[in-house]
Amino acid sequence: MDWDKLKTFYEVAINKSISKASIKLNISQSALSRQIQDLEIDLKTALFIRHQKGVVLTEQGENLFNTVKDINLSIAGFEKKLLDKKTKPSGKLIINTTVGFGSTWLTPRINKFLDQFPDMDISLLMSDEEIDLNNRVADIAVRVKKPTQGNLIFKKFVNFHNHIYGSSDYLKEKGIPRNINDLNKHNLICFGIGLPSPISNIDWILKIGKEKGKRRPKFRVNSIYGMSLAVENGAGLASLPDYMVADKPHLVRVLPNIEGPSYQTYFVYTEEFKNDRRLELFRDFLYNEAKDWRY
Repeated sequence: MDWDKLKTFYEVAINKSISKASIKLNISQSALSRQIQDLEIDLKTALFIRHQKGVVLTEQGENLFNTVKDINLSIAGFEKKLLDKKTKPSGKLIINTTVGFGSTWLTPRINKFLDQFPDMDISLLMSDEEIDLNNRVADIAVRVKKPTQGNLIFKKFVNFHNHIYGSSDYLKEKGIPRNINDLNKHNLICFGIGLPSPISNIDWILKIGKEKGKRRPKFRVNSIYGMSLAVENGAGLASLPDYMVADKPHLVRVLPNIEGPSYQTYFVYTEEFKNDRRLELFRDFLYNEAKDWRY
């Protein structure tokens, strides 16, 4: 079928008149009538019933009209998407994530995103407690646990790995542990109590290599970011996600062949927000920033 003939057919059906359609399309009535006749010959069926006041669709004409209408809507939607891609997005976007990930990985990259989209208004809402996106406190979230709410859409982001780290100053003073038993001689900093742990088995550093009991930590902090600051300041050794120390050359991975628990992160949003242009842009930016990393 010729698409030009289908467009002509669609306009005649919408206007219920060959004369009105000819004016709108700027085509002579005779030329327009020939296109309709040719289309009917091609399809081997009548599409209109002609009468003095105009035209009425036949049953097969109705079927064709609905099909062409759907095609037109799809094309209009595609054109809108192309237009959206060419125009600069604007407006607020609130992103919820953990304190550790937000402070050390995401915050340093926000400026790069805003350089590309200066009309965006970005807010970071950092909390180690899971907030309900349905309350519209935030638009999207990056989480370290799979969402349990059935009405949330989520996509795997990156898998973070944990290793033991210490500052170069601390290791110069206390020595570098050469085996698991050497951990018994070191100050160990662990996750605190009172708040839910962002990952399971977070205190693995206290138990590894111990048949019974566990090591006693020097102190606990209810924040992985707080733990990283303590390590930076020479307080001791801690299990930290690799992303948190990737740009800190003064932090050294010790016992590098020993890996702690890894955990999957997720990009999360609500059903009503899924077609939002702001979300699409930020999601693409986030995945592009992480594509070459193994955390």
